[in-house]
Amino acid sequence: MPIFRYEATETDGRVLRGAMDAASPQEVERRLSGKGYTRIEIQGNIAPPTPTLAPPLLGATGLVPAARAEDLGLFFRQMGSLLHAGMTPGAALSNLAPRTANPQLQAAGLVMAQNVAQGASWAGEMARTNGLFPAHMVGLVAAGEAGGFLPFSCEEAALGAEQDAALRQGLGWVRFLIWQSIWSVLLFQPMFPSIDTKNFENIKGHALTYLKWEGFLCVPLGIAMHLGAHLGGKWWSSPAGAHLRDSLSLRIPVMAKLHRARALASFTRVLSRLLRAGVGSSVAYEAAANAVPNSVLRSQLMRGLPEIRSARGLDSAIQATGLMDHDPIQLLVTGQQTGQLTETLDQVTAFYQEEAARATDAARKSQKQLAGIITIVSMGYVTILATYYIYKMGFQIADGIAQE
Repeated sequence: MPIFRYEATETDGRVLRGAMDAASPQEVERRLSGKGYTRIEIQGNIAPPTPTLAPPLLGATGLVPAARAEDLGLFFRQMGSLLHAGMTPGAALSNLAPRTANPQLQAAGLVMAQNVAQGASWAGEMARTNGLFPAHMVGLVAAGEAGGFLPFSCEEAALGAEQDAALRQGLGWVRFLIWQSIWSVLLFQPMFPSIDTKNFENIKGHALTYLKWEGFLCVPLGIAMHLGAHLGGKWWSSPAGAHLRDSLSLRIPVMAKLHRARALASFTRVLSRLLRAGVGSSVAYEAAANAVPNSVLRSQLMRGLPEIRSARGLDSAIQATGLMDHDPIQLLVTGQQTGQLTETLDQVTAFYQEEAARATDAARKSQKQLAGIITIVSMGYVTILATYYIYKMGFQIADGIAQE
C-alpha cells in the first residue's frame, strides 16, 4: 500500500506532520478529518529513500555497542520537545546534533539531519548506524513515522532508556564489590604458599617468590579479566550480542518478569497510538511489536500477526503469543466487543507499567544481593585460606623447634 506524507492542523493550532499508508490521498484526508484535524495538505505518495552510508566513525560490522542509556534518554527527550514545538525531524536533528555530548550520537545526528532534510526516513537512517540505536528504538521511530506521532515515539524511546538507566543506577558500587573480591583473592592467594617455613627468616626470598607469583600469574590474570570484561561488555551491548543477552535475561526469573512487563507495556502503548492514528490493524500490530525492547519477545509477539491478518481479533493474536495474563486479555475482548479497544489498551498499558516499576525495584535489589553474596563468599574464602596457612605454618614452626 502506498505511503502519503501529510501536514494537518490540530484543534489547538499545532501543526502535525507525518506519513500514513492508505489506498489514496482521499482516504488519508478522510481519516484525518474524522479525527478533527483541519487544513490538511497531502504531499503525495513517497518512495523509500535511497540509502546513504553511515559515517565511518560508527563502523561497519554491526559490533558497535549501543550508546549509553543515559545519553539516549537525553537525546530522545530533547527530540520529543523539539518536535512538539513544531520542528520537522530534519530541523530538530540539525538543532540537537551539534549540542549532543556523546561523540557518536553527534556524528550520527549530523548525518541523519542532512539525509532526513532531503526526504529520507529517519528510522531508515537510524538503522544504518550499525547498532548505535537499539533495534526497538528504530521500530519506535518507524511506528511514529507511519502513524504521524513522532513526538510520542521519541518520548517512548526516552522512557525506555531512562528505565534502563534507572535499573543500572548504583551498579557501580556492585561492580566495585565484585572486582574487589576478585582482586583480594588474586593478591592474597599466593602470600602464604610463598613462605618457606623451613627457612622462615629468609624474608627476601619469601618476597621474591610472592612477587614472581603476582608478576607472572595473578596480576596478568587480573588484567586479562578486566580486558575480557571490557570487550565482552562492548559485544554484549552490540546487535551481535542482542539475542543471547535477551535470551539469558528471560531465564532469570526476576529479570524475565521485568522484561515481559516492559515489553507488553511498550507494545500496547504504541499499538493504541497507531490505531488512533488510523493505521490498519495488521500494520499497527507489526509496528508495535517491532518497538518492543527484547528481541526474543519481539519474535514471540510476531506469532500473533497471522491471527490479525486473518481478522480473528487482537485477543486471539495476543493469546497466540502466550505472553499476556488472563485478566488483560479479557479487558481486550471487552474492548473489541464494545468498540473501545484503544481505551482498554491504555488500561492494559497502565497495568503492565505498574508491574514493570515493581519488577525494576526487585531486579535492583537482587543485583545488590548478588554482589553481597559474591563479596561474602570471596572474603570467606580468603579468611579460611589465611586461617589454614597460619595454623599450618604454626604447626610446622613448632615441629621445627621440637626437632631442635
